[in-house]
Amino acid sequence: MSDLLRNLSTRNVKLDFVFKLYYLILLLLTLSVLISLVFSSNIYNKTIVNSVPKTESIVDGNKNLSENLYNVKLFDNTYYVDQFDIDKIRKTKLVPNIVVPVLPAELKDVKSVEIRKEIFIQIALPLIVKENEVLHRLNRQIKYIEANFSHLSRKDALWIKSLMDEYGEYSINQLLLKIDVIPVSLALAQAVIESGWGTSRFAYEGNALYGQYVWDNGSAGIIPNDREVDANYKIKSFNNLRESVASYMKNLNTNYHYDEFRINRFVMRTNKIPLDGANLADYLYNYSIEDDYPIKIKNIIEMNNFQDFENLRIDTKSLIKETVDII
Repeated sequence: MSDLLRNLSTRNVKLDFVFKLYYLILLLLTLSVLISLVFSSNIYNKTIVNSVPKTESIVDGNKNLSENLYNVKLFDNTYYVDQFDIDKIRKTKLVPNIVVPVLPAELKDVKSVEIRKEIFIQIALPLIVKENEVLHRLNRQIKYIEANFSHLSRKDALWIKSLMDEYGEYSINQLLLKIDVIPVSLALAQAVIESGWGTSRFAYEGNALYGQYVWDNGSAGIIPNDREVDANYKIKSFNNLRESVASYMKNLNTNYHYDEFRINRFVMRTNKIPLDGANLADYLYNYSIEDDYPIKIKNIIEMNNFQDFENLRIDTKSLIKETVDII
């Protein structure tokens, strides 16, 4: 019996040693896999770090590179950050097909004014250009129908009728007056003014870049903190930033306050004069209660060289085949 117990004891010791050796090997294999993932796949930093100037800023009292904040929070998990070079956009007139649905909360904490402005431009430009391309396609299709009116198909007739109902017009010429692009420099300058370069409460809480008022109780909106006691207006809110841009453009293209804007745009179009945001700003004096509002728009355009952004197009030949939504 004693020999049997001794043999079992020896066997248990050997088994314990084998199990310990097995678990040690398994642990080493697991650690090696994790280390290889960290260093080869870079799973903790999937962004490209050369997309903004290497300027240091202070965020929440801690020293961080603002471009790291920008890359990790704004363009995380995106392979196309290096394409978003604003100087390159000015030269090529091509904008990467990237859409940011909402403003990153970290934007207003970036202490460097220049970097914060650059980030805002990178967010707003594609939104403006994409909505303009929608309007441009509609405008071309209306012109095609006008030129081929004698051979109008039932499908085209129903389509043009739906547009007339939507815009409250009963002639193709009036539709062409209302359905056209907004100069990029003008749209960008107004977004800057109305959202404070993307730092306003309305921009963050309601994706509102243009401070549009609504009086309808059924419309989604945000009550301003300084609203008069007897007032009932709100700042219109949206599901995302692109909806805000589309609503702003629809407002300029339909509201009777901007009749002069549309007429002068149509005259420029008819005479093949390139649209100029600074010139057309003169006719947006009703957009704000500020007496010098058109001058304010012009100053923003000139100080930031926004005129360089006229006639931009989405880059369809880049590596980005479809819209990339970020955040």
